[in-house]
Formats: sequence, structure tokens, C-alpha cells
Amino acid sequence: MKRLLGLAVLFVILSASVPSYGYFLIYNLSSTVKGVNNSTPVSISWKAYLVLSFDNSDNAVDANMIMYGKDSNNVKVYVQLNYSDSAHLFDSDSFWQKGASKAFDFWSESDHPFDFVGFVIGKSKTTNIGLSNTKNIAGSLTGTMIVWDNMLFNASDNIAGSGTVSMSLDLKTTKLVNANGWTQENIIETGGTIAGKHQKSLIEILTAQHYNPATLP
Repeated sequence: MKRLLGLAVLFVILSASVPSYGYFLIYNLSSTVKGVNNSTPVSISWKAYLVLSFDNSDNAVDANMIMYGKDSNNVKVYVQLNYSDSAHLFDSDSFWQKGASKAFDFWSESDHPFDFVGFVIGKSKTTNIGLSNTKNIAGSLTGTMIVWDNMLFNASDNIAGSGTVSMSLDLKTTKLVNANGWTQENIIETGGTIAGKHQKSLIEILTAQHYNPATLP
């Protein structure tokens, strides 16, 4: 999966201080949904970047998911779903501890134009994520996803299906953004300069790979 912020470039960690806003966890997701689109059997593969924001007390405060793949016309597109904007198309729970594992679920907040839910679980461990203190983090989680109705990438779709979903922590870039005090805007939209070199945002990475925003109804 394509790495966030140009991982081919050597990362230089400039600071080990805790950002005043809290911290981020950045995950890569992938899934294949099998089912029916309108009346046609389909198998739709998709990937996503998931950006989770926490305050210094480990409370979840915001979430963004950027899904990307090929639509039903074989066009490379992406969809940005946010928790804290006016559209409020995305939501998720905080991780909750289940024995030695953490569980996590996410869903589309409205049933239009997206109508899906996912649940994953994986073992957790004490992890350095670029802060002055370590956190108990699940690095790899697996589970299921259900698409109840409507679209993933094309507004004319009407998908009903399910599939497995995997979610893995991008530890290198999580450490990078936390240690250098990046914001959601840096991570998702603008990127930033580190050690004199521009590090790409998620959208910049997808644009460079010829992904364009999907048209929503």
C-alpha cells in the first residue's frame, strides 16, 4: 500500500516533544466487498487512509477516512469522509480494550450516499508513536465490513455486500507527524516541510497517483 507522506524519502525526526493538541494514529485499511451492485454481482476492492485524532487524555476527538480505488467505470477515484465537518459522513468509536486486544468500529453516519459499517479487532502492545511517553496501541486489526446500500465510489451504484477488512498502523508516519507537531490539515491536505524537504499529504499522494475526487450525488 502507498505510504503516507513519501516514505521513500528518509524521515528526519526533529522533535520528541508532545504536541499540545494531543496525537494522531494513522492506519492503512484494505477490503474487498463482494455482493450485488444494482442487479449485477460485483467484487469491489478498496483501500483507505484512516486518520484518528486524540487529546492528551487519550480521548478520541476527530476522525477522517479517505477511501480510494476504481469506480464501476474503472476510473481511479477517492472519497474523503470526515467526522467534524458539516456533512458529517463518517464516525467511529474509540478503541476499547478486550483482554490483550483492542476492538474498533467505524461507519457512515448517514445512510446516503454511503451506508456501511466495519468492525476490527487485534492485539495491542506498548508502542512508541513519536511522543515522550508510549501508548498501548493495536498495530494490526482484522474484521468484517458490510455495505448495506448506496455507493462506494460511484453515485450511480447501489451496492449491497460484505467482506473482510484489515487495518494496520503506519507506525513510521504516525511517529513522524506526532514528533513534528503536524495538524490534520498537514496530514490530509497540505503536507509540510521537514529538514528542508516537502513531505506530501494524503491527498497529494493520491493526486500524484492520478486519483481524482469521486462525484457525490
